[in-house]
Amino acid sequence: MKDIKLVDKDINLDLVEGTDEVVQSGTIILSTRRGEFDLVPELGTNRSSLLGKKFSKEIAASDIYDALSQDDRFNDIHTTVVEDRNSRSATIHLTATVKEQQVEMEVDYA
Repeated sequence: MKDIKLVDKDINLDLVEGTDEVVQSGTIILSTRRGEFDLVPELGTNRSSLLGKKFSKEIAASDIYDALSQDDRFNDIHTTVVEDRNSRSATIHLTATVKEQQVEMEVDYA
């Protein structure tokens, strides 16, 4: 597959393909609130476990796995959730296998 390349959330007229396109797809899924995109309401991540008062790393990781399961090109997903209770934010560090190559991603939630 090919897609328009996003650079810092801005459209760049270059195309992204291969593993980079898969990583970009995952970043879009993890950065979008589930239900936010009207054309595809099931796209995105349920963020209630990521930003709530009853934060749970296990539930947050489960929600990340659930979100990335929307793209079957991600395999062997491993997450680390770092929470900052003062700013009520979380950072997700994850590794996954994409096309037999290990990739790393990081997504911030605030």
